[in-house]
Amino acid sequence: MTETTLKPIIMTAFFCVLVAYGVFISSVGAVATQSADLFAMWIAGEFMQMGRVDQIYPAVGAYFDMTTPSDWWAHVSATDETARIFPYIYPPIWAKLASYLTTVTSFAAFDLAFLVIHQAALAATVFLATRMCGLRGMTQLAVFAMTYAALVLTTPIGLALAENQPQILVSFLIVFAFERAQFGHLRSAGAILAIAAAIKVYPLLFIVIFLGRRQWSAIVSFAAVGGALGLTSIALAGWPLHAEYLTLIQSLTHSVVVTNFSFSIDAYLAGTVFSDELVKVRQPRVVELDSGWAALGKSPLWVSISSFANLCALVLIAWVAAKRPHSALVLPVAAILLALLSPLSWAYTYLTAFVFFGILPLRLGVFGLGLTIIAAVFFHRALPMATFGNLDFGLTGGWLIAGSLIALFGAAFVWVIWQDREQDG
Repeated sequence: MTETTLKPIIMTAFFCVLVAYGVFISSVGAVATQSADLFAMWIAGEFMQMGRVDQIYPAVGAYFDMTTPSDWWAHVSATDETARIFPYIYPPIWAKLASYLTTVTSFAAFDLAFLVIHQAALAATVFLATRMCGLRGMTQLAVFAMTYAALVLTTPIGLALAENQPQILVSFLIVFAFERAQFGHLRSAGAILAIAAAIKVYPLLFIVIFLGRRQWSAIVSFAAVGGALGLTSIALAGWPLHAEYLTLIQSLTHSVVVTNFSFSIDAYLAGTVFSDELVKVRQPRVVELDSGWAALGKSPLWVSISSFANLCALVLIAWVAAKRPHSALVLPVAAILLALLSPLSWAYTYLTAFVFFGILPLRLGVFGLGLTIIAAVFFHRALPMATFGNLDFGLTGGWLIAGSLIALFGAAFVWVIWQDREQDG
């Protein structure tokens, strides 16, 4: 065996070991953590099974403060006083489907099954991103392996896996949809994006990319599948629960929740400019320990400005998509822009963009490599991001650094898109 034939084998083995290491490390950490985000779906399913539909969604007050329905803590603490709970804020259909599972399996089995699904979905999302960027062969394997390993070792994605956060599946579906569109499968693209929007509503906004590129069959497919899923949900869970859910969504758009992992412009403004108006929110988390965050309701002027900013962002995304119809990087730019302008964005909300970071060293050379290394180090789980909020420069000091770094990545993607103008011209 010659050196020429041996080198690819060694490189392939190295990258496979790197991926296996990432899977092992992130899975061990996730198994050791109670998945509070997924647990919310399970608890909603249990109350749905009991017929207590008044306990599916939190009561809507002046603003959304991320507290759970009134009877959740008593229900959960009866069997596990160490459990962490957050409210269920997904469409009713998933609580209804979860209600069937609560009678045939345990949350531990449900949790483990979703960890396997999410690990596969995360790896597939990174792979699809490399495919969309035209990478093949050893280059694709290298970028895939290093991106996946870097992501699972960061706090945002490590947290998402530990919490079994549905954002992983949603990001997979969003990237999968636009991968299908890029290769001409527009009907399946629209259908896949509709499924993503049925889990978390915000993927609906990505349809502006289809609009900008005049991919009408994708839009028709999105509407058909989305409509079918909506009707199915109403048939299973009833209209009153959907009306309650829509009221909750409206409350979300008029509210801001501030934590050290809330990376949005609204959260930053709330934590600095309007810090005196923030209301501390606490609810039981584990024995003798409170977990807290802060929340406030947005003024009518703030809501109007936010709505206008989102509208401008959607128009801009559609325009860039029209000007660069073949660029895969329009998607991460859209993901970053929409998340920054969202009233409720967590660190892992940016996963749809994070999976494309590995392309930057190939396109921007030393600058792209330096930027990705800085991000990998800054977000690494060994760095105590949770303490950033205690820094001297404000409640949301972590946001100031992380948000700026994410915005810089968005600018880097735009730079690459503009470099590709000859390709689309």
